[in-house]
Amino acid sequence: MSSQQAPNVRYVLPITVSYYAAHSNISSQMWRNKGLEIVQGQRKSIDSSILDASNLLASLPQEKHSDVAVVFEIKRFPIHGRVTLGGEDLPRNTPLFTQEEVSQGRLEYLHDDSVAAYDSFAFRARLKSEGRDLASPAESVILEEIFHISIKRRGSDPPELVTTDMLLEVLQGSRTFLTQKHLNTQDEDSAPDEVLFKVITAPRNGYIFNYITSESISEFTQEMINRVEVAFQSDGTLANGFVEFTVSDGEHETEPYTLHVGVLARTLLLDQVPEIKVQQGDDHTLVTEEMLMAYTGGPVEEDILYKITSTPKYAAVMVDRQPTSAFTQKQIKEGRVSVRFVKSTSPRDSVSFIARSRAANVSSVLNITVQPLAKIAQDPLLPQGSLVQLDRKLLDATPLANKTRASPTFTVIQQPRGARIVKSRGPDAGQPMQTFTQKDLDEGRIAIEILNNASGSKPGADQDEARFLLKAHGVPPAECVFSFQTSSYNPSAVYPATLLRIPDNARVYRPRGDSFTTASPGSSTNGKPHISRRGNFWSVFIPILVVLLLLLLAGVLAYYLIRKNKTGKHNVQTPASKPKNGEVATAETFRKTDPANNIPMSNVDSKGADPELLQHCRTTNPTLKKNQYWV
Repeated sequence: MSSQQAPNVRYVLPITVSYYAAHSNISSQMWRNKGLEIVQGQRKSIDSSILDASNLLASLPQEKHSDVAVVFEIKRFPIHGRVTLGGEDLPRNTPLFTQEEVSQGRLEYLHDDSVAAYDSFAFRARLKSEGRDLASPAESVILEEIFHISIKRRGSDPPELVTTDMLLEVLQGSRTFLTQKHLNTQDEDSAPDEVLFKVITAPRNGYIFNYITSESISEFTQEMINRVEVAFQSDGTLANGFVEFTVSDGEHETEPYTLHVGVLARTLLLDQVPEIKVQQGDDHTLVTEEMLMAYTGGPVEEDILYKITSTPKYAAVMVDRQPTSAFTQKQIKEGRVSVRFVKSTSPRDSVSFIARSRAANVSSVLNITVQPLAKIAQDPLLPQGSLVQLDRKLLDATPLANKTRASPTFTVIQQPRGARIVKSRGPDAGQPMQTFTQKDLDEGRIAIEILNNASGSKPGADQDEARFLLKAHGVPPAECVFSFQTSSYNPSAVYPATLLRIPDNARVYRPRGDSFTTASPGSSTNGKPHISRRGNFWSVFIPILVVLLLLLLAGVLAYYLIRKNKTGKHNVQTPASKPKNGEVATAETFRKTDPANNIPMSNVDSKGADPELLQHCRTTNPTLKKNQYWV
């Protein structure tokens, strides 16, 4: 058999090649086909995080992506559940859904609550243009895969509380919601509405209630927590409390947990002194809780934060001796907060601040003043119409002078109403003084003239004061207040000051030096009136006592002289040598007397003598002892 030679025919076979870099451990050719894990009888969404075939668009140019859609078609439905789209079952005749619907979370799988541990459905993924399928297989790639569903038996694992913040804070007297921040469980085999919280110890500072029904409850679910339907109502007290509860999924129950309930004070109380005094010349002064303290009044005090809102001009607030703009109540308690003056130009300053707790705040001003380093008499009583020496008894800045090694200066910033500060010595004595030094006080150059009360004498004393600005080198100035009382002159009173002049109706002038002093009955020569009932008593008693002592001394002296005249006067001469015992002295030991004064010796008749007298008469010479002799 033979045939003609066949002609040359060229055939063209079009081949389309697409390349997918799939993971070595995953058989899927799509971007994601991870499968689903679900608890028995539950419903769960299938989203783009577990099912995504958007990589099919890689076979088309970028400009055509908006004209096509990735379409899934179910070829075999699941056996133990249903696939729903937007809550409706997919129709058996056209079980189609798109990648866009998957990304929107509209695709769900609902388990039928059977005991099966596994389920799946088969599908086909392809591209579809608007209104028709792609005509040529060369322009389309179809992927067929299986979506695996793993089913976990209900109640196989106990619920686990995964909350990290076990503190519920509520404003005093108000309500707050319990959220997943406070109570959150993890139970993969139980739905949130199956996880039950049971309260076994209710709080003592309020109650838990259902926000929807406003009823107090002792049981609630995780689903209610997720929907923010559980709330706590404070009873208005500041006492802290707690809630003790267990978690159950119907088959397992956990150990008791404790949720603490902290109450935040609605108001903040502030105790502070009118001013904090920094002593003149001190480097700093500690701020104590007696000076400044903010508190809530609750059983557990919050740490209060003080924020300085206005910077002081002359002073500074410090923490650990470093300037600061904020400090806490705890730092005050620890003795770490202090104030000091950084500029020596003003005697006072102020600091505005706001004290804050966690739920309340209060604003105030802290006044800071310089305390004078001086000794000032407290309300001395001075007579009206007198001139009083202003010396160390009334005003003394010697401590400041010792500290600064310079004589401090007093400047009058307010004269008293009923007196005036004057010069007491020199040609210009009596002239008002506005500035003087501690040296002037020590030398007696300054006095205070107390004026007479124009309204006449009245019972009681009048209050008055003089204000000075005390300055010294290197320290801030300080305001001194010399407060005193004045009343009508009383001659019987003892005044705590040196009076250079007393009222005209009770004085006698006596010149003394450049100035003058006064004297009155009972007053001393130095001008200090010490007239009182006690002084009058001693002025009378002491002279009488002196006279009595003189009379007693004169009587004793007279008695002695009279007795001496009665006994006579014997002049005993010391012999040149003592005679031995029993021997007669060779020299006279008595001065010879006048013969006219001799008394004749005579014998005494014992018959007429007094017997009592005779018993004292010696009849025989006594025997001389050693070192005895006759004279």
